[in-house]
Amino acid sequence: MCDSCEQLRINGIVCHELGCPDAWRDTTRECNWCGQEFLPDDSWQKQCSHTCAVAWACLACDCEECNPQE
Repeated sequence: MCDSCEQLRINGIVCHELGCPDAWRDTTRECNWCGQEFLPDDSWQKQCSHTCAVAWACLACDCEECNPQE
């Protein structure tokens, strides 16, 4: 499961030990912009995509993902 902790088995389900620094990897989050459930790539990630992060921060972005060219 992870190299940061010892695996535990609770009721037959493999899980992280209490206090594992990588336990966030197994938890889905709700995007605080669009509400979609997602698995984060980083522990601090609050939006599901770059587009949602830009919109949430009220920023202007001219990247290809935010402004696809026809």
